[in-house]
Amino acid sequence: MSSTSRARRRTTQLSVALAAGAIAIAVGYRQPATLSTSTSTWLLGAALFVGFLLGEQFLLNIEFRRQAHSLTLGGIPLVLGALLVPLPVVLAARVLGAGTALAIQRMRPEKTFFNLSMYGFEAAVDTAAIHALVGTRSGPDLGLAAVALLVTVAVDQLMSCAVLAVIRMHNGPLSRRDVAEVLVPAAVLATVTMSATFGIVLLAGAGVVGWVVVVVTAGSAIAMYRGFLVASRRHTKLETIHEFVTGSAGTASLTATTEDLLARVRTLLRAARAEVTVLDAETGVDQRAGAKATRFTSDESGFSAAVVEQAALDWTAMRAVTDNESLVVPRTTRDRALRKWLTERGYRDAMVAPLPGAAGLGGVITVTDRMGDLASFTDDDLRLLQTLTSHFAVAGERAQMVERLAYDATHDTLTGLANRARLTRSILETPIGDGTRTAVLLLDLDEFKEVNDSLGHGAGDQLLQVVADRFAAALPADAVAARLGGDEFAACFSLAADDAASAVCIAEQIVAALAEPIVIDEVVLAAAASIGIATSVDPALSKDLLRHADTAMYAAKRGDDRVAVYDARMERDRTEKLALLADLRTTLQEHPERIAVYFQPQIDLASRSVCSAEALVRWHHPTLGVVSPDRFIPLAETAGLIDQFTPLILDAALHECRAWAESGRDIGVAVNLSARNVGDPRLPQQVAAALRRAGVPSSSLTIEITESSVIADPAQTLSVLARLAAQGVRISLDDFGTGYSSLSYLQRLPVQEVKIDRSFVFGLAQQEDARNSRALISAITSLCRSLDLHVVAEGAELAEMLDELRVLGCDVAQGYVIARPLSAPDFARWLDESAFAGSPRPRLLDDRASA
Repeated sequence: MSSTSRARRRTTQLSVALAAGAIAIAVGYRQPATLSTSTSTWLLGAALFVGFLLGEQFLLNIEFRRQAHSLTLGGIPLVLGALLVPLPVVLAARVLGAGTALAIQRMRPEKTFFNLSMYGFEAAVDTAAIHALVGTRSGPDLGLAAVALLVTVAVDQLMSCAVLAVIRMHNGPLSRRDVAEVLVPAAVLATVTMSATFGIVLLAGAGVVGWVVVVVTAGSAIAMYRGFLVASRRHTKLETIHEFVTGSAGTASLTATTEDLLARVRTLLRAARAEVTVLDAETGVDQRAGAKATRFTSDESGFSAAVVEQAALDWTAMRAVTDNESLVVPRTTRDRALRKWLTERGYRDAMVAPLPGAAGLGGVITVTDRMGDLASFTDDDLRLLQTLTSHFAVAGERAQMVERLAYDATHDTLTGLANRARLTRSILETPIGDGTRTAVLLLDLDEFKEVNDSLGHGAGDQLLQVVADRFAAALPADAVAARLGGDEFAACFSLAADDAASAVCIAEQIVAALAEPIVIDEVVLAAAASIGIATSVDPALSKDLLRHADTAMYAAKRGDDRVAVYDARMERDRTEKLALLADLRTTLQEHPERIAVYFQPQIDLASRSVCSAEALVRWHHPTLGVVSPDRFIPLAETAGLIDQFTPLILDAALHECRAWAESGRDIGVAVNLSARNVGDPRLPQQVAAALRRAGVPSSSLTIEITESSVIADPAQTLSVLARLAAQGVRISLDDFGTGYSSLSYLQRLPVQEVKIDRSFVFGLAQQEDARNSRALISAITSLCRSLDLHVVAEGAELAEMLDELRVLGCDVAQGYVIARPLSAPDFARWLDESAFAGSPRPRLLDDRASA
């Protein structure tokens, strides 16, 4: 047998015992009334009936969860009956009056039987005890009052203990405070009613005037008591509303705000259960399959939250949400649909109210089962509920905003992954020790910029979202995945201390997942990525893991493998680069003279004389000596320092070009420019200014560019090159044959010259590659000749190459067989001494702006 069934059985047994006791006392007790009166017994009985009925309508309820103990003014007619009429009349009036009131209240049969049994037993014991102790008296006196007071208080305390016993049966142990909250008010009320009763008896003895005073005093007392109850309830309601409004102001989450609201609703409306269903803010009302809502529930078991299907909302909730209609369903409702709804849901009574949608928080609140079974929900309760929900809607919207801000502060808006701040915190908080290590992966997409440039940033965003999904799906369940910005992603997770190799397996799985085709705007893409890995079993090194993973990632980009594990040697290489970059910045700002321009001659293959020289920059480092451009130019480009090199190189190169012309040598100069330079719309003005400063004609200057510098921003680059060509500056396409779009760019670019990449020229000296190299060089020269383009072959290392290059159709050659790059003074001496230099030829100078 369940605990509930046992409690009900014991309650029934106690009710039967009380009823049997009352009947036994009434049957065996035959004494007349204590005080004699001329008023008819039946008239007094009728008056007592009315008194008991009214007393049960004005209750002071003390509630314990789903049970309630009521303190009433029924003690007044009870003591009057015990003094003025025989016991059977008192018992009948008490049972009939209370029974009528309970029937009006529609109390459950089980509880009605218990209450009537208790009332009957109380009336029988009170009357019998007073009769037995004082006998018959001609009028009230102090002794009668004392006895009546003691009997009334003692019996009332006994009945209160019976109520507490029933509450304990159904709800478990009670605290001393719970017991005191019942017994103390009961004793006080019994004393007050006893005093009021003797006042009525004394006044009634004075005749008509006394009865008038009694009636007026009783009516005033009832009115004041009722007013007190109403005012008390209103005060409690206002206090609850105030506490909710002020308390929810600092609430940081919707869940906490809802828990506070439901707790106050249950307390204020004396409800056993309250729930709020919040609809999705974006979809709103949507009962299609899969549409979600969040349901918060508060009842005796506590507070809970769950995601539910909107399709599970019943018709009352949907009517409240769609029609903005509130509903109160008392237990006495005669509406068949509502009664069926109560029965199906297992509710005794209920209220349903929508959350005000104007505040941005759509949903419905349902409050059910008024505690105590003594009353039901009313329109006043519904208005109070609507007031609370209005405040809740505003507080809930504010809480949702705080949650969104907190979420946005720790998450990437595009992919929904964690951001750098949250990842960093997760790395530091990931437990290390007890056989575990922390692993950090850092991923960078390869050639992502080309996707943005060719398909647009919208397509790039779509690609990032797909990458984020595949990246997160390939990680362990406990991993924190993050987007650091741009096309960089990272993750941290725990591994067994002796299982560092698992991180490499996970990284390889990620690479394989990203290699699967991705269709965006009907274009099939494959996301290639480089991943760096760093792990540690030392908590003190956690703060460095992300930096170490970044170092490993760049090592992976430089190497052949897609995945690289951090090694301390990688850090040294990166540190050296950072130091070199700092020195380069200092050199440009404080010692620009350390940036020198060297010159490598180019000869005309037909005349075997110098026709031009390529300007090559060198850095005279105070401790490292001469640093080649391969080491510092990429650093300058990534750090944004390349713009400072352009005027230095142009001025130095054109200055030497003028010196060669002044010495009678017709030698032009070629200057390499980076992608950043040729995409700068200010470049034509800078070149023109440098030519004016040097006093050299624009035809003496050749600007060398690569195809990669055009790809970054083709439209802008073509515009800049066209303006340079219009000034008379020659344009040369460097490293021809190694790009993907050489032929297409030959049609679009305003070039006058192409430089065959050195890899083809090197092939002439290799027996196994010579045939293919000749074929390729011949094809290039034939193409260029048909397009009226000058052809330069760089990388000539052997003397016999020069004749072969001329035969293959090349116009100019450059390489170590002619001369290595030389400083300006050494180049001048070489011109005087070399067989390739030939005799000086007059050169027309442009002195228009040289002065």
